[in-house]
Amino acid sequence: MTTTIAPTAPQQATHRVSAGSLLKAEWISIASLRSNKLSWIIGTALVVLPAAAFAAIYGAQFTDSGQDPAMLEWLPGVGEIAMNGYFFAIAMAVIIGSSVYAKEHSTGSLRTLLSAAPKRFGVMAAKAAVVIAATFIATVVAFVLALAAAWIVGELFGLPTNVDDVLFGVVLPILGAGVFAASTAAFTLGIAALLRSETWAVTASLVFVFILPMILATLPWSWGADVADVLLGTTGQNLLLAHGALSGDLLLDLVLTLAWGAAAFFGGAAVVARRDA
Repeated sequence: MTTTIAPTAPQQATHRVSAGSLLKAEWISIASLRSNKLSWIIGTALVVLPAAAFAAIYGAQFTDSGQDPAMLEWLPGVGEIAMNGYFFAIAMAVIIGSSVYAKEHSTGSLRTLLSAAPKRFGVMAAKAAVVIAATFIATVVAFVLALAAAWIVGELFGLPTNVDDVLFGVVLPILGAGVFAASTAAFTLGIAALLRSETWAVTASLVFVFILPMILATLPWSWGADVADVLLGTTGQNLLLAHGALSGDLLLDLVLTLAWGAAAFFGGAAVVARRDA
C-alpha cells in the first residue's frame, strides 16, 4: 500500500529588509570603497592646505608691514581664511554622491541589492541618508581642521584672529559648508540616477554648481543674474560667508540650497522606480 503525498505550494519568503539593514548596508558600501576613502583624504587635505597657505601669506604681509594696525581693516579673519578650499570640499561631495549610485549600477551590484530590497525608493532613501550624513560630517571636520590650521599658522606670524563673533563668523559658516556639501552630494546622487553614468553625473553637477552661475551672471540681461542668484552654486556659497545676524536672505539661501538637493534626488528616485536597474 502506497501513500500519496499531495504537493504543497512553494512558500514565499516573508522576510523584509528593514530600513536599519539598508542603512547599514549602504554605510558598509560607501565606507569600503577605496576610491571614496581616497576622495575623503585628498579632499580634506585640499581644504586644509589652502587655509594654511593663505594664513601664511597674510601673516607674512602683516609681519613685513611691522604689524601695522591699519592692515587689520582689510585682512580677513581666520574664519574667512579657512573657507578658501571650499571648492575641493564640494568637488569631494560630487564624487561621493555620484559613486553611491553609478558605481553600483555599472558593476551590477545594484540589481542584487534591489532583488533583496525591491522597494526602490527605500533603497534610494537609504543611499541619500548615508551619503548626506557622511558628507556633512566629513565636510565639517575638514573645515574645523582648516580653521585650526589657519589659526596656528596665523599665530606663528602674530596675525590676529580678527573674528568679531564666533557664532556668525566661524560656527555658522562651517555648518553652512557642511549643508552645502551634503545638499550637493544629494543633488549628484539624483543626477547619477538619471544619467546612469558616474562621469556624466560628475561633469553635469560641477558645471551646474560652478560654471553655470558664472555664465548667467555675465549675460547682458538682468534675468541672467537673477537666475544665477537662486542656483545651488550661489546659494551654497552664501552659506559660507560670515553674517552679522540671522536674516531673511540667509534663511532663503538655506532653503534654496536644501531644495536643489531634494529636487534632484526625488527626480532621480522617481526615474529609478519606473525603469529597469
